[in-house]
Amino acid sequence: MEQATEADRSPRYGDAGWKPSRFQRDRARAVPPPYEEDVLPRVTGHAGTPDRSARSGVVRGFSHLVIEVTDLDRSEAWYRDIVGMDLMGRNLTAEDRPHSLLQTNTGQFWILVQAEKITPPRTSGMHHAFMMTPNQYRRMMERVLAAGYDLVDIRAQFRARGQYSINIKDPDGHAIQFQCDSPEAHEIIRPGVGIVDCGPAEGYKLGDVKLFKDGDFFLVRLREGFLAMSRWCTHLNGRIIYQKAHWRFYCPYHQSTFDRRGNPTGGEPNLNALRLNAVSVSSEGHVLVNTDEISDRACYDPEQAVQPPERLAAVAG
Repeated sequence: MEQATEADRSPRYGDAGWKPSRFQRDRARAVPPPYEEDVLPRVTGHAGTPDRSARSGVVRGFSHLVIEVTDLDRSEAWYRDIVGMDLMGRNLTAEDRPHSLLQTNTGQFWILVQAEKITPPRTSGMHHAFMMTPNQYRRMMERVLAAGYDLVDIRAQFRARGQYSINIKDPDGHAIQFQCDSPEAHEIIRPGVGIVDCGPAEGYKLGDVKLFKDGDFFLVRLREGFLAMSRWCTHLNGRIIYQKAHWRFYCPYHQSTFDRRGNPTGGEPNLNALRLNAVSVSSEGHVLVNTDEISDRACYDPEQAVQPPERLAAVAG
């Protein structure tokens, strides 16, 4: 089989012929709601938690990052006025070329080194990402919009609710990403449809999994009874899907997986089980799910399942 050449592939972000979709443009203009407290985000980078980094003993930050630029004055102004860094001064390190030193509010240094000519990487995989608080993100958006940037989020389809991101270029073409995970990413979401009648309990066989889109839950028939599990992932608020071939639930945003009882089985570590909606069985034998009543849980317990009356359980089993 012949391999595709560079000329055969579709244009990607950074290529001359690449064009963003309307969704990528619209998603890039979304901003988190304002918050009274300007606290650091609970989730950092590509969704790695700070406490996980501490437990695993990996590096929790960096001292400085160096990039080449062709015009120190222009780049100083850009990283100060668009990114929001503090300008510390010129030629303050052991770098032998002319350079500028800037600092983030978390203490890391950003060193701009003068070069006659540079060639930034074309691939979107080579970029620098800044993680911000919700309020920092809102202020940054005001600056980039005022500067006339045509905003785009090149991975818009992978953003969970409460995640915000834009991709822009600095004056020398370096790919820059601004990110924010707001408290929305962790809040309990209620669909506002009240009690959903899921039909007769006897109509469900053991192992059945049925999606109720309006109620944002999956109804699962286990040997122990019925579970109604929220579609919102417990990592960040991304809607999960059911992969019947693998007997599991899957979050396409950050690849977390859960078994049919809602227990986490892979992807992001240290997750709670999927949230539960309250389940009851009517006198007529119908399964009723209260979408206004949602509860967190650490893991599955057989007592969480709701059994139908004995006569119905015997029919379904």
